[in-house]
Amino acid sequence: MTSVAASLAARVAVASAPTARPGQKRRTAASKRIPRAGYESDIPDTRGQPGRFGDGGMNKQRDGGGGLILPGDDRFDEGMVKGIPSPNNPGGTNGFDPRTGTGGPGQLPGGYEAPPKPGSEKDPNAAFAPFRPPSAYLDEDPEGFLKEDNQMSFLRIRNRAGMWYQLAPILPKLMRSGFLPDDIFDETGLEPREQSLWQTWTSTRGSLISDERFPNEKLSYFDDEHNGAPCLSSLQYLTNEERPAAAEFVADQQFDPEQTKELIRAYEIRRANNSQAKGFGSTPGEIMAFKMWRDVQEVQRYEGMERVSELVEKGKKYAESETAVTRLQALKDAWEMDLADGSDLMEGGLFAKAKADNAANIALVRLDPEELAFRPIPYLGPMESLSVEKVLAVQPVARTGVFNTFTPVGAKEWVAMPAWAALGSAKVPFAILVSNTGKLSGAGDLSQREEPATLVVDKANNTPAPGAYFLVARESSIQLAGGKGAVVIDVYPGRECMDIEKDGKGTVIGKVVLAVRAPGGQNDGMTTDFVA
Repeated sequence: MTSVAASLAARVAVASAPTARPGQKRRTAASKRIPRAGYESDIPDTRGQPGRFGDGGMNKQRDGGGGLILPGDDRFDEGMVKGIPSPNNPGGTNGFDPRTGTGGPGQLPGGYEAPPKPGSEKDPNAAFAPFRPPSAYLDEDPEGFLKEDNQMSFLRIRNRAGMWYQLAPILPKLMRSGFLPDDIFDETGLEPREQSLWQTWTSTRGSLISDERFPNEKLSYFDDEHNGAPCLSSLQYLTNEERPAAAEFVADQQFDPEQTKELIRAYEIRRANNSQAKGFGSTPGEIMAFKMWRDVQEVQRYEGMERVSELVEKGKKYAESETAVTRLQALKDAWEMDLADGSDLMEGGLFAKAKADNAANIALVRLDPEELAFRPIPYLGPMESLSVEKVLAVQPVARTGVFNTFTPVGAKEWVAMPAWAALGSAKVPFAILVSNTGKLSGAGDLSQREEPATLVVDKANNTPAPGAYFLVARESSIQLAGGKGAVVIDVYPGRECMDIEKDGKGTVIGKVVLAVRAPGGQNDGMTTDFVA
């Protein structure tokens, strides 16, 4: 052995030899468990001497090496290993707890039901529970599956002995028994992702069951685990007000999961762009139609008219109102106009825009003089209800401007009549309705007809004269309370009106210048004759 090798061997021997400080006392098993003054802790002690690992308080002398404990060592504690949880051993074989020394099957060390999360402690002595969705529907058990033992629950899930919504409540029960999602997967083949989906679907399905607005007969659409049930994952993002109608729409339209995602996206678009949804309703079909309307506006030119037509027809399929269909068709028409000459549109669209401007027409007409020849006349209502106050309120009407505009004065209702020659001489005309001309006392031939008519009376011409007819208000022989007679309004010949006025038995209101008969059918004997 060389001198260098001999020197290294001497150094290793010195380093591995146990040493003691001058004056240091050997600690006993009892003395090492005395806590330091002023320091308290619930952390289990390490059963070893400071500076050494795992000598179990026995303070045995080792020939060499560190404090690492390996299987086969006389200090190896099998209870510690059995108490460590694993996927195939949730909570350990004997539930050994190094802190309390207690435990049982199905528990993690410390009696926990799941690994604790930092900061999630409610009570230092309370057990930690695994996460459960905040849904009461996972606790419902109409089939009684939750009363079965864990092995039977594993067998039922493994064989899919029930619908997914019947088996989903079993999962929280197994987790409360200490089984993690990976353990359930090992026993049943149900992947953790599927377990999470089942619980999400159950919560959404339960909200539909408890909502009276959703028809229960359509709930069966979501029984299919591969097509209907996955739609519930998207429906969970809608509000409680939106979800029942949307779920019913999904069932009616037989939507698959991708189509359901599109519907949920349509709701989001509608909320964000509600100010643009003029003409679109709030039903799921109208919301889908609005999304198609929005999508058309985002179509790029290179996608062509085929894409526009596809979206418009899809929107029309779901639209439920005529206004929604009209808006979709208008958008399609605009695209057809712009893409009529694709090359010009691609180069800037100037030609297409000019063509669109030429295609937009405003109807243009020129009025003939006779088409403007009308006479606005105040209408005072039925002759039976005519009063002196209404007649006095009638004033002349001045027409101004190229289009004979006027301002109504003196009456609430007006009637426009052609500017016949008979109306040309009237200065302050007004119109009254006679329900039956046969009841007029002295209107000549007009009194022989049983039909309604409108009488036009010139208030300015109230001087009776032979050869004309006048509207007269005369006192009746019937005496009213107070000693006055009732006022009767009727039409009389001019000569008779002169005698009435001379005797002071009545007042002439005005000259009847025109009697307008109602339109009639052919061969009904009606003519356009005026009262002379």
